[in-house]
Order: sequence, then C-alpha cells, then structure tokens
Amino acid sequence: MIRSYGLHWRASRVAWGRPNVAGTLLGSASRSSRAQPVDFRTQRGIYALYSEYELVYLGQTGARNDRLFDRLKTHRVDHLSERWDRFSWFGTQWVTQQHRLSADNAAVHETVEATLNMLEAVSVAIAEPRLNLQRGRWGDTTQYYQWWERAEDEQED
Repeated sequence: MIRSYGLHWRASRVAWGRPNVAGTLLGSASRSSRAQPVDFRTQRGIYALYSEYELVYLGQTGARNDRLFDRLKTHRVDHLSERWDRFSWFGTQWVTQQHRLSADNAAVHETVEATLNMLEAVSVAIAEPRLNLQRGRWGDTTQYYQWWERAEDEQED
C-alpha cells in the first residue's frame, strides 16, 4: 500500500521552480549529502501539513491527475499559504533501481494484517500521539529524507 514516505520535510528546502523551470521534490534513502536523490514530485498518496510540527491539514493526491508536488505548490498560494512550514507524505509508488518512481498504476495487494499495520504506522507518524511508544510496523516501506543542494559550509566530510 504505502511504499515510500518522508517525514517533516521543510517547505523552505523545496525547489518550487519558476516560470519555464520545473521544480523538484527531492529525497534520498540516507541522510548523506552524497546520497542519490529521487524526485518525488509525481508521487501519489496522502500528505500532512504542519506548522512548527503541529498538524494543521491532511490531504490526498493522485486520485485524478494531481500529484504531490502540484498539491503542495497549490497550498503555497491558497488559504493555507501562511499556515504551514513542513509536510510529511506517504506514497503508493516505490523507487526503482534507476532512482525513479515506479509506474503509478501498480496494483496494490496486501493482507488484512499488513494493511492494518500500515494504516496504524501512517496514523502514528502523522499524529504523533504522545502515549504511542511503538512507531508502527512499516513492512518493506522505505523512509526518504529530504535532499537539497547544500552550501559548501553544510557539506559533510
């Protein structure tokens, strides 16, 4: 069901693009600045918007032609524009060996147990209830960390 996800990415680190220049929504499977980035711009799934880590909005993307990047970019100019600074996303597409998103029409076949584990994991990740000590059973889902072009003084040795 959920194949990849990112938690609490900063809106300020997204390359939103400009006229005639497409933006990117980059993440990598490790926190290293040398990691191979993946563009999650066309991801399908659900997302959460936060203001200083407080949940302020939940949405979905991909049921039609809209995708994650488009929905987030819309929220930068709609009634939510000044109300969020971070976001988490939970996507149905996995990353291929070529560091690209899988086809967005891949079938989802999960057991009831795996589905319930995934729903619980996503719910706990979004809401972060203070009494939940367990962080969820993600199965073979991969977490991706936000990737951005770092200034030279931010580079890792």
